Amino acid sequence: AVVSTQSTGEPKKGDRAQMTRPLVSFIMGAFPEQVEDMKSGIDEVSKMREKCFAVERSEKGAEQLLRYYLQLTAMDCKLPINENQIHVTFTWYDSFYKDSVFSGKRGSVGNSLFERASILFNYGAVSSQIAASQNLDTDDGLKLAAKYFQIASGAFSLLRDKLVPLMQKIPTPDLSIEVLAGLSVLMQAQAQECIYIKAVADKMKEKVTCRLAGSGSDFYADAYKTMSSVTLKGTAWDKWAAICLAKQNYMAGLAEYYQGLNAKAAKSIGEELARLKEADKLLSDAVKQSAGTFECKDIQGKVSRALAAAQKDNDFIYHERITNLADCGAIGRAPVAKPTPVATEVEGWADVFSKLVPLNVQQAATMYASRKDHLIHVEVNRLRDATNSLNSALNQMNLPAALEDLSGKEIPASLLEKSGDVRTKGGLMKLRQMFEELPQLLQRNEEILRDTMKSINDEEANDKHLRGTFGDKWQRTKSEEINKNLKEQGEKYQSILTNARNADKIVREKFESNFRAIEILSKDESELVGSIPAGGAQSLSSDGQKAVATLKSFMDQIKLLKGERDSLEQKFKSGGDTEEIIEKFSQLNTESNLFNDEALSTEHLEKTYGSLRAAVDDSIKSQDE
Repeated sequence: AVVSTQSTGEPKKGDRAQMTRPLVSFIMGAFPEQVEDMKSGIDEVSKMREKCFAVERSEKGAEQLLRYYLQLTAMDCKLPINENQIHVTFTWYDSFYKDSVFSGKRGSVGNSLFERASILFNYGAVSSQIAASQNLDTDDGLKLAAKYFQIASGAFSLLRDKLVPLMQKIPTPDLSIEVLAGLSVLMQAQAQECIYIKAVADKMKEKVTCRLAGSGSDFYADAYKTMSSVTLKGTAWDKWAAICLAKQNYMAGLAEYYQGLNAKAAKSIGEELARLKEADKLLSDAVKQSAGTFECKDIQGKVSRALAAAQKDNDFIYHERITNLADCGAIGRAPVAKPTPVATEVEGWADVFSKLVPLNVQQAATMYASRKDHLIHVEVNRLRDATNSLNSALNQMNLPAALEDLSGKEIPASLLEKSGDVRTKGGLMKLRQMFEELPQLLQRNEEILRDTMKSINDEEANDKHLRGTFGDKWQRTKSEEINKNLKEQGEKYQSILTNARNADKIVREKFESNFRAIEILSKDESELVGSIPAGGAQSLSSDGQKAVATLKSFMDQIKLLKGERDSLEQKFKSGGDTEEIIEKFSQLNTESNLFNDEALSTEHLEKTYGSLRAAVDDSIKSQDE
């Protein structure tokens, strides 16, 4: 049952590339504070790449390739190597053309995607070579062969489905979708064959071996169909396609043979003869098509002898009619071999640039912070607007001052508090000083703006003069174009100063109209008592006392409401940790750098602030009620 010939990929060859200087230059611009920390990582990446040019055809070699591939993948969103950002040109040659250096079958691309694809291709090729080097006469050899053929299939499958479709142009023929599809299913077929061989060696029942062989035939049929659609003249490709056709018939013949043995055990002699006859035909075709590339004569001879013996027994004992093969029913399938997904981690490996936050994650975090700030601004303003509306209504009713001293003999506590606040901030003298300084400050700002605009206009005039003198020789960009934004800023500040002058006038008028009240509030408590007229004590009626009690109850509720709003505002400002969302963005980014940051931001903001927003709604509603 041991097959001597197996098809393996040949690793691509490549040229050295200068990565250190471009990476350092980019990090200096994008992550200036981390340049020194990242230099060791850059050296490590260069060493990883160097090792991939002399990689062993062993498990160690495959692991080296996988480490570098994972590192390139981790770097992709942090240090984007492409024509627009980090300029590094990677050159790799086609793996099928031995003389590709001279035949032109090479690709030179300034994009890490080509580098990743080439390394992953070599990972698949080396994995297939590891599989083919195993001793299929041993149990461990069969297990390792099946394992690495499936790993190779997974690598070529990932290339076909994820990496190559992102390329604008296929740099080398071996990276075409059709070639990768053929390689993937070819490796899967060989893995299935190894699993079949082990089942036979383990003396499993014919019901199992026939299904395993049938699925192996299916895989080889798919491989032959895919590979036949690709033309790679002068390479091993055509030979592989021919072997796949022979293997298709070989495995199909084995499936029919074992199903024939099942029929014999079930005393279904007609089906047994039909199966053995078909098996003999398929295996005879395989012998011709294989042209000695793998051993199948022995099993074909065994099947021929079994067919002759069964025919003889039927002629002398059973006398059953040979069943039409189409009426025998399809043989079951057991497609055990599957492409192994490329590992996303290797023991002992860690991203050497793990401290760098990917650029797209940074952008997503910035957008999240903007959405968060907008939400907080809106909700806090809703609270403040509601509180301002409440205070306005209270002021109109002279509350809570009207409830503080009903005897008319004492100064209300709120008035004492406001007077203390005015004195703490400097009182009347401070306000006078500020009003005296305003004209000087305004004049100084106007002078600065006027001198700046004059310098800009003078420079433009000088530029026009020189342009007129030298004509076409004066190649400098026109000053009026360069200064356009500056002049717009100047107009903006002139408008601000004009508005400030008008605002100063309004504030001065308010100061003068409220001068006497500000003067009183600027006095200390003893002077304040003498400045405020005393009200006569009044006794309240029963209804009046009830009204006062009700108002005081309302004021207590309002005080509690305001305290709750202050607490809500603090919770809004302290929530929504950006570090937490960066971790979530980074986790999604490892799965796909095209993650939907808006959806995640919305979900996170709702989770963080949803209950607080509901509390704001309830607070405003309770005020209205």
